[in-house]
Formats: sequence, C-alpha cells, structure tokens
Amino acid sequence: MPLFWVKQVFGRAGRPEHDAYGTGIIVARNEDAFEEIQSMYIQGELERIESRFSAETMTDQILATIVSGAHHIDQIHDFLNSTFYAYQNSGDLDFVIAELDVIPVDLEKKCFIELDGDTIRATPFGTLASRLYLSTNSALELRDGIRVLSEMEKEERVTISDFDLLLLLSQCEEIVSLTVKDAMEIATTLSDNLEWVYNGAHALGSAIVANAWIDELTYFELKDRFGAYLGEIHNNIYTPGWMAYAGSRIAQYLQDERMYARLRALHDRIKHGVKPELFGLVTLKGVGRVIARGLYSAGFRNPREVAKADVAQLERVHGAGAKRAEKLKEEALRQCEM
Repeated sequence: MPLFWVKQVFGRAGRPEHDAYGTGIIVARNEDAFEEIQSMYIQGELERIESRFSAETMTDQILATIVSGAHHIDQIHDFLNSTFYAYQNSGDLDFVIAELDVIPVDLEKKCFIELDGDTIRATPFGTLASRLYLSTNSALELRDGIRVLSEMEKEERVTISDFDLLLLLSQCEEIVSLTVKDAMEIATTLSDNLEWVYNGAHALGSAIVANAWIDELTYFELKDRFGAYLGEIHNNIYTPGWMAYAGSRIAQYLQDERMYARLRALHDRIKHGVKPELFGLVTLKGVGRVIARGLYSAGFRNPREVAKADVAQLERVHGAGAKRAEKLKEEALRQCEM
C-alpha cells in the first residue's frame, strides 16, 4: 500500500469541529513488521504524484474539453497548458500539440465531434459518451455492438441472451478481464450466438462471472467456482452494472427501444444480483435477493401480494423474522399506496 494512501486515510481521522485530534492506527503482526511499518509509513517520504495525462487518455480528455465548451483549437491548447501534466513538465507540451492536428479529425470520423472550419462542436453522441465517463473506445464498442446485436435479432439470425449483452459490456476497456477455466465451453452453453462468442473470446471470463452473479450465486460461491478474489468479483459486478446503464443510454440515443429496455433490465439484474422473476420484490426497501427469493419461494410475486399477507405469514419466510416481517408489511403497504 502506498504511503500517500495511508496518510490520506489517517488524515480523515477525527471529526472537524467536534474532535480535538484524530487517531490513526496501524497494527503490526510482529516485531519485524513493526520495524517495517515504522520505516515505511511513519518515517518514509511521500511518493511523487504523477499526472495521469498521457497519449493513451488524450483523446478522451480532448473530447471532454470540447464537451465542456472549447470550440477552437487554441481553447483546447489553453486548457492543456493549465493541467498538472504541463506544470510537471514545465509547459513542455510538444507531444500534445503534435496530436492536436490528428485527434479532432479522428473524433469527427467517429461521430464524436463536428468540424466547421476553425469551429469545433461536440455531437449528441460525443456529449453523451463524455458525460457517461466512457472512453471513446468503449462508447464505440457499445454503440456498434448494440447495432450488430439488434440487427442479428431483427434478421432472426439468433436470439440475443443476457449473456450476449454481458459479453458486449465485458469487451469495454473499463472492465478488467478475468480468466475462467473452460470459458469457451461454458459460454457456448449460455449463448446460441457462436460468432459473437468467438469474437469476444478475450472477455468471456468477465461475462461468465457476471452471468453467474445475476443467476444468484453468492460472492463466496463465485470465488469457489471461478477462483477469483472477492475484490475482483466486486469490481466485475459493479463496473458491468454501470456499463449496462451506459449501454441503455446509448441504445436510447440510437432510438432502439428494445435494446434500451433489455439493457435497463440487465442493469437492474446486475444491481440486485437476481433473476428476472424477483424484480418486483427487490423494489421493496430493505429487501435484497435473499429475502426476495424467500418471498418468491413462499408464493409472493409482487409488493401487492406482500401487502395483503398477514404478518404471521411473512414471519415464516426464509430469512425473515418478526421485526422484519412487520417492516416488509409496512413497506409493501406504503409502496402500494403511492
């Protein structure tokens, strides 16, 4: 763990205006660890903070600058001169300036911006991509992927599954690829679209783990089945959820109502980690997938049915008890009255 992380966490100790001081504690397992901690985290020097601006992120940064109101190249140049990167490099922006002749043309070809003489304007697609915090590569991946899948379904070449959509999301560069044993074999049981599966082979592991999550496997079941760390699993669930939302917004921009609805529903499945039949039940405040599955198994299908039930019936639901049953009843009644 970098020293500046530790300093940052320690800096949050204590409540301003309430505490005279805050206390940060590092626990050492033994004497050797104590010496190492003392040397590294107490007496050590903070790491140099480096600008994250680079050739790899420049296209996204320039698009964001245009979306924020820069309409001329000199305005973009002025912005870049004010960055931390320029400060660290004493204003040496030669490599950036060289790219300013190329990047706007490339962004126009990909429909992110429009060039009209010396004037630059962001297109609706470019504005949407930037405001969704998507990289330009991922925005194109989603836009083109949605078009391809939608066309396949319209031509009745194949039925698009939720796994196919997860594979689209997993090909975006914001999602870190996971390695899953026998991924291709597993994927062909989840999709009839073999062409799509083979083209997305590099992202199969991430899509498989996300698919298992929406099939209601727990974190620990995912860890045991796929050998992934809990942090990897968490990231592989949170990020696809965000990408599903972003994909739905792009489908809306494309005026593809069917793909918009599919991706919004997939977003909800990822958010709650549930199969479609639990959608209505997880809208109840305080109801996660365990209680929702218990309610469903007990015969409840929606909040209205929960509202009509006796508290005694709800107490018998797996995972519920007397107090929770009362809250379930109250919440269901409140929701039905809205």
